[in-house]
Amino acid sequence: MTTEGTHRVIVRGVALRFFLYVDGGWAPVTDTEFHAAYERSMFDPVALRYDVLCPNRRRVEHNTVEGWFWSDGSAASGLITFDDRSPGECAGLAGIEGIRVA
Repeated sequence: MTTEGTHRVIVRGVALRFFLYVDGGWAPVTDTEFHAAYERSMFDPVALRYDVLCPNRRRVEHNTVEGWFWSDGSAASGLITFDDRSPGECAGLAGIEGIRVA
């Protein structure tokens, strides 16, 4: 997928919206900001503080027909919603233990 620097992107007729979990809630971000946070989540956040690159074994990803969620297993989480949904409209993701969508 080519990044466009916008919060809402149309891919094959599906509207994708990008969010990061910030200060206790989902904040809309651009696809570029989302992609950068996603790439950082692939590395162990504790090791990164010491400038050491190690795979992040706590990282998780989940998807439903409503959206796709990732977490670094620590403080960072991201959500792409499908079909122009808001995070609160992703009831299927809310049913997965440990995922905050509202």
